[in-house]
Amino acid sequence: MAIDSDPDILKTAIATKIEATFDRSDWMRLGMATNTVDVIRDHRRLLRSLDFGDDDYLMCIWDVLPDVLGETRQRGVKGVRFSKLDKVLRQLNLEKWLRENDPELHRQVFGDGTMPFLDDLEESEQATLDDIREYLQRIRHSVDDDPALAIGSAKELLESVLKSVLGLYGSAPDTHVDMPKLAKRANIQLGIDPAGVRGDEPGADSRRRVVGGLTAIVNGVAELRNAGLGTGHGVSQRPQVDQAMVKLAVSAAAIAAAFYRDLGEASSNEDW
Repeated sequence: MAIDSDPDILKTAIATKIEATFDRSDWMRLGMATNTVDVIRDHRRLLRSLDFGDDDYLMCIWDVLPDVLGETRQRGVKGVRFSKLDKVLRQLNLEKWLRENDPELHRQVFGDGTMPFLDDLEESEQATLDDIREYLQRIRHSVDDDPALAIGSAKELLESVLKSVLGLYGSAPDTHVDMPKLAKRANIQLGIDPAGVRGDEPGADSRRRVVGGLTAIVNGVAELRNAGLGTGHGVSQRPQVDQAMVKLAVSAAAIAAAFYRDLGEASSNEDW
């Protein structure tokens, strides 16, 4: 999603969802999430127009959106920045609502659907984890305009899904595991580690190659990030990466994350 190219389209989408679905409680939750409760409550018409269904309600929404989104313009920097966008999108679940209620506006905001695995992951049970949903949104927002953030977020997405599969949560010492070890442990736990595939099993060699490719994706995305192509390490002169490579990396990461998510959920259901 290239939000910097036309911020008014993004704001239109957000205002459309708010106008169609919000009540007072929704406004208060959004205000608490973005530290703008006073802005919302003190607007002279916003909540009154909502309560009475007045014609100026949409205009009132537009009045408060800059504060709610943390909108800023910086001299010498092209476009608008929304410092609170992640928090707003988390509250609104905007992508799914637009896809179901306004496909054309969805296309303008989120593109032409060339990353369907992000859709699949975002609708999954695992996406209810705040960190996973946040990484998915960051990838969407940055894949066109901030490739380093997209690659860094793809690595963090994979790391979060693998840790979820392994039941590693929080910041305890046992959660500090590098990506190759995480992938190895997840493969063993899920019964797909190439070393555990018997030679007499159907398609044994092919299965080893497929899982080896999956592991290579996980490790390759982590290595791109560690090489300075993604956010997460301080880099004074970040190497450039072409757009095709960025989309390949994040798409592959999303496919791998979806695979681990599906296999992890199936394994949990079997255990139950």
